[in-house]
Amino acid sequence: MIPETVGSLIAQKYKSAKENDHLHFIETESKAIKDNDSGMNFVISYTPSLLKKPERADAQKDGTDPFEKPEPELTILEDLNEDGQFKLLLNKFPVIANHTLLVTKEFKHQNTALTPPELMVAYKLLCTLDKTESKRHMVFYNSGPQSGSSQDHKHLQMLALPEDFVPFQDNLCAGKPHFLPDFKTEPLQDDKVSFAHYVLPMPEDSDSVDEDLMAMCYISLLQRALTFFQDWTNEKPNMEKSYNFLLTKKWICLIPRSRTQAESLEIGFNAVGYAGLVLVKKEDVFQKITEKPELINDVLLECGFPNTAGTKPTEYHY
Repeated sequence: MIPETVGSLIAQKYKSAKENDHLHFIETESKAIKDNDSGMNFVISYTPSLLKKPERADAQKDGTDPFEKPEPELTILEDLNEDGQFKLLLNKFPVIANHTLLVTKEFKHQNTALTPPELMVAYKLLCTLDKTESKRHMVFYNSGPQSGSSQDHKHLQMLALPEDFVPFQDNLCAGKPHFLPDFKTEPLQDDKVSFAHYVLPMPEDSDSVDEDLMAMCYISLLQRALTFFQDWTNEKPNMEKSYNFLLTKKWICLIPRSRTQAESLEIGFNAVGYAGLVLVKKEDVFQKITEKPELINDVLLECGFPNTAGTKPTEYHY
């Protein structure tokens, strides 16, 4: 059972860890912009200090697992759901305050699919924080080597969305009831957005959401994403399956990924970039995309796959 006080526990642990230098808050200069072509809203954060953060390859060299025995100063709850499955930790390098990690107590690989209990505890945590913190939160999962993941020990992440920020998935799902896709009904895609993305509205009544429903939503989207890797095997035979998973109370979304970083603009993305929250390490890139927001749509496509809106389900290859 997730405690109703989890929000205050996160805030207290974060305040203490920051004051005592147990985490490294990354200062940012942020700007809200909109790409009029795609309709996507973005918050672009310039974070030059991220240049000093180890890349994934460097972080894995020593073979240590920071989540096996996490620092007590960053541990919010040793047993989040009182079932022995999940720890709740602080992100050691947050860009947003109270950025938390939902980590499996037993080692599981970040490349593995999410299980019904993992999906459900993430959803319950999301609902509890939205209710008690009067903020809107998002869960995300970076799976596979091209997804932007930095650790192999399985973990989902959660953060509060910026105030008044509207991800494009909100507009896509506005006024649409929850449904499960089938061979006649595809998941939602916005045809103005360059990259492939699969979205389902979540039920308005969170009490109606159970493990079975979460699993069906997730698996149906994952199946759609996996078709890309089948279709591209001739052109890119060594492509490794990677995707981003995003979840709010309003919607569930999955993005198939082809690469971590766009070479054209020297910018990389994990899941949050595909909700419109973009971190930029270099000043010249920050200036380019704030002056020309449509560039972001281009590089998000470069790191993903082409939009398939309007493609009939029978045209997919399973």
